[in-house]
Amino acid sequence: MNTQEKWHEMHSLKRHQPRYPSSDLVAFVLKNFKTNDQILDLGCGGGRHVKFLAENDFIAYGVDYSKNGIKATQELLDLHKLKAELKIASVDDIPYEDEKFDGVICYGVLYYNPIELIEKAAKEIHRVLKKDGVAYIVVRSTKDYRYVNNEKISKYEVLVNENDISKSAFKENGMKMYFFDKDEVKRVFSNFNIKEINRIESSYQNDSIYDSHYCIVLKK
Repeated sequence: MNTQEKWHEMHSLKRHQPRYPSSDLVAFVLKNFKTNDQILDLGCGGGRHVKFLAENDFIAYGVDYSKNGIKATQELLDLHKLKAELKIASVDDIPYEDEKFDGVICYGVLYYNPIELIEKAAKEIHRVLKKDGVAYIVVRSTKDYRYVNNEKISKYEVLVNENDISKSAFKENGMKMYFFDKDEVKRVFSNFNIKEINRIESSYQNDSIYDSHYCIVLKK
């Protein structure tokens, strides 16, 4: 089963459809955008961030390559009587015209792809942003336990093999995953003005393992 098929299957299950938007993304969006700005959630999954955008008077768009993800997002919007434009597409081929969006968010999506596709996605995000538009990108860092504890395919890529069913990485078994240090962030997003590279970490099992993410703020 390839990554797209695996996410299609996972997005059909309620337990893989988080209900609430991430608090860091909420703070970023409310600080950086104004009512009726057009914002794209690239890799929208089950729709939690599209819902947040729509209910806070932004013009919301969602793209995901999982049909089940788009279906779940539409059902969530319908439940709350909200509207957004949704399309099935890959992150490296965004189905919108140049300079359409005031903002793009891409939360925990890119690292499930090989570097060639990530690099194309970075160019696509740049293309669809308006001049002075802003993107908020969340990727996993090389401090993350999935990187530390798994077989390295290359400097930044691993094959996930997690035996502990209690860890979130268990559901990612068999996936190739791409991780970032700051140098790789700067290389991949070199066509942007990189405004901030921040880290969010959570520790588990008596501070022995870490979920570690970079939250990247980009301006066109």
